Amino acid sequence: MSQSYRNPGYEQTVFKKLFVIGVAQDQESRQVFEDAFANAINEQGGSAEASWGHLPKTEQLTQDEVRSAVQAGGFDGVLITRLLAVDKEQEYTPASTYNNPRTRFYAGGGGLYGQGFYGFYGTTYAKVHEPGYFETSTTIRVETNLYSLATGALVWTGQSATVDPTSIDDARESMTVAVAQKLKAEKLIP
Repeated sequence: MSQSYRNPGYEQTVFKKLFVIGVAQDQESRQVFEDAFANAINEQGGSAEASWGHLPKTEQLTQDEVRSAVQAGGFDGVLITRLLAVDKEQEYTPASTYNNPRTRFYAGGGGLYGQGFYGFYGTTYAKVHEPGYFETSTTIRVETNLYSLATGALVWTGQSATVDPTSIDDARESMTVAVAQKLKAEKLIP
């Protein structure tokens, strides 16, 4: 979690059942994301359900649809999460040259061709050149807001930043677990 804020007017609030809404570009992404979020909260001891099970539609949900589903399901909080950004950053590491001494000891004799002192001296100045290169870093930023159904007020908000995930599944897992753990630490879920 890169940052979070808890509304001081809700210090003693513990949510018993959360309605999870994931804002996604398609229905499949929404379902997978909401399920992962609900599972992460449930694993932390809370209770959460994905909205797609109550409102299985591909268009934007209306306020009345959400309100009706939340009230019918006995929820006391609504958790809404959305993708803020996918940032790609490139960092350049310049080329470098350095000495890599490869000392060999010649026990015997002199001579002009690498024996004796020059055999030792000449091999201590071996140069190594490493070309410059770019490294790309990807950061996925997600915003999550928790609202009280009783008042409609924002109780908690947080932003997570997942850096260089190995896959979309890895990013989703990392973010949902981090948020669920934060909700547990803030005592917003039992």
